[in-house]
Amino acid sequence: MGEFDAILLFAATLLFAVPPQAHAAALAIPMTRGTALDGHAVSLPQDLKQATVLILGFSRNSADATTAWEKAVHASLAASYFDMPMLASAPAFVRPIIVHSIRKQVPNPIWPNFMPLTSDESGWKQAAGFSSAAPDAAYIILVDRTGAVHWQTHDPLTADRLAQLGTEVRKLTSETR
Repeated sequence: MGEFDAILLFAATLLFAVPPQAHAAALAIPMTRGTALDGHAVSLPQDLKQATVLILGFSRNSADATTAWEKAVHASLAASYFDMPMLASAPAFVRPIIVHSIRKQVPNPIWPNFMPLTSDESGWKQAAGFSSAAPDAAYIILVDRTGAVHWQTHDPLTADRLAQLGTEVRKLTSETR
């Protein structure tokens, strides 16, 4: 075995010795401070629970998809969640108008779980696995209390995808007990 072959074998051993979850968990959400629609300050990852579902929309056209996921997560999963529309690309002077419009559309009981994002769009896109082929999708991320990403999708809401998310929430919750 030559020196190159030995190096290649060593690199392959390292790559495959790490469990798949460790690869996914290496991705984390950006540190973020914001305000939920009810006015309370939110700091991420500090305010995350042991399993938190983050529902992100990166365009105005993602509202229907994010709303569908939010309603399903709220109704079906015993998990903490935040619905987080990205407003960083909107001019700063327009953001309050957008938030006011959102507040009128979102039911009051959901306000504590609804936090518009106004910074680090590229970091959030990376954490969400953003695809330019699906700019109007809802991006769903399951994170632990440190902000490590354990599961993500931008697939449309289906019963199967919701069940997969539920399974991952239960696994993550049981791992951290």
